[in-house]
Amino acid sequence: HGVDTPKSCQKAVMYYNPVAEKVVAAAQKSGGRGLIIEKARLTDGPARASRRLLGDEDDIIQYYQYSADKGSVDAQLTLGQLSFHGARGMPADPAVALSYYSRAADAGEPAAHAHLGHMYAQGIGVEQDDETALKHFRLGAARSNPAAQNGLGYMYMHGYGVEVSHAKALEHFRAAAQNGNAEAQFNLGAMYISGTGIKKAYDKALHYFTLAAHQGHTLALYNLGQMHLNGLGAPRSCPAAAQFLKAVAERGEWGADLEKGHRAFSAEADPFRALLLYAGLAEGGFEVAQANAAHIADSAVRRGVEHSELQPVTDAKALALDMFARAAQQGNVEARIKLGDYHFYGLGTRVDAESAVGHYRTASESQNAQAMFNLAYMHAHGLGLPRDFHLAKRHYDMAMDASTEAVLPVRIALVELYGMQLIEDMLQWPAVQRLRDSAVWTQVATSLMHGDEWQWDTIAIVVISPLLLMVAVIRRQRAMLRRE
Repeated sequence: HGVDTPKSCQKAVMYYNPVAEKVVAAAQKSGGRGLIIEKARLTDGPARASRRLLGDEDDIIQYYQYSADKGSVDAQLTLGQLSFHGARGMPADPAVALSYYSRAADAGEPAAHAHLGHMYAQGIGVEQDDETALKHFRLGAARSNPAAQNGLGYMYMHGYGVEVSHAKALEHFRAAAQNGNAEAQFNLGAMYISGTGIKKAYDKALHYFTLAAHQGHTLALYNLGQMHLNGLGAPRSCPAAAQFLKAVAERGEWGADLEKGHRAFSAEADPFRALLLYAGLAEGGFEVAQANAAHIADSAVRRGVEHSELQPVTDAKALALDMFARAAQQGNVEARIKLGDYHFYGLGTRVDAESAVGHYRTASESQNAQAMFNLAYMHAHGLGLPRDFHLAKRHYDMAMDASTEAVLPVRIALVELYGMQLIEDMLQWPAVQRLRDSAVWTQVATSLMHGDEWQWDTIAIVVISPLLLMVAVIRRQRAMLRRE
């Protein structure tokens, strides 16, 4: 992104690649127990925060445990997965996962058989046993469970407990991939790119890696990065390779600071510690961390408490502006709007309405109603743009079409807009033109103008308020007549 250094895709890839390789090696070594990092956004609000990472998680886990003890297969399966990966506040404990999976498998749950097959095949929490792994994979595959089908393919691919059969591996991988299993899609891609048991085809490998990557498969993301970097199955593209490798690099254990930052801010009420945690990841290019750091600084600025909550930070406005700019560079539309706001109001920078317009226009290209509303307001008042009531009306309509939440604010703004148009027309009336030469006009202009500009908000209120009062009186009179 060219932050404090000349932009260079090649250098970015050079730095991302070894980190991505380290993440891939850790994922392969863990046998599928990759680190689960919850990328919570502080802008999601307290309602979501209460459901993630905080005290309410204990209540949810207790509910699952109660349901599992009562024989709920879904609860047993969920607790098995949480215990296997270590998520939702539960520590990673393969022995506990094995217990829950076994109970669900005894009840005939095919997904539980698939999980047990994986644990026995990899020797995770149990002694490695190909025969038992095959038994569970077959039981799950018999009921068309995609993870079990993939597991059978894996056993045939490598000859674990059975003779190597690439044909049977391909058959099971295809069945699982058609049912949406990301691991099977990755395995098919691996067969096509290496030509193992099938004719080598880079385009098909790219297709299956892409399907798996859409589900967040780490190794598929890494392979896509390498294929785009080297022009295999797709035109050589350094930017695409950098994006894929960056996504992999952000899955390392260092990403756990995202959860620590969220907990520090939401549970421990320690915004400065949260800011420190997010700032470290923000420097590493984590967009969520950049947005969260900006949110903390911006929140303190808006409440006027930046000197008490963020005491070591010398300029919270400048920090928020910098973090919003970095997040916006990575496609965060809300950050782009905040960037426009900071330039419009001169927070952390000089007042620059034209720059604000540029940011709002970029955000509006993503069909963001707030950005469209802001552009409409600026067209209506001639702020950073020529005053144009027609374009203002057009952008207000676009905002209303983009979001139902914008309907009421837009209707209120349209009342102001129509009032401004009416006043503009009235100013051209001959009687008003004659009045402009009088002392009365001078007094009125003094109260309703700032410099050479009319204070349209004040004028609109003065004109519209009596009209609204008249409407209210007429409606009341009609209601009284209907009662009579």
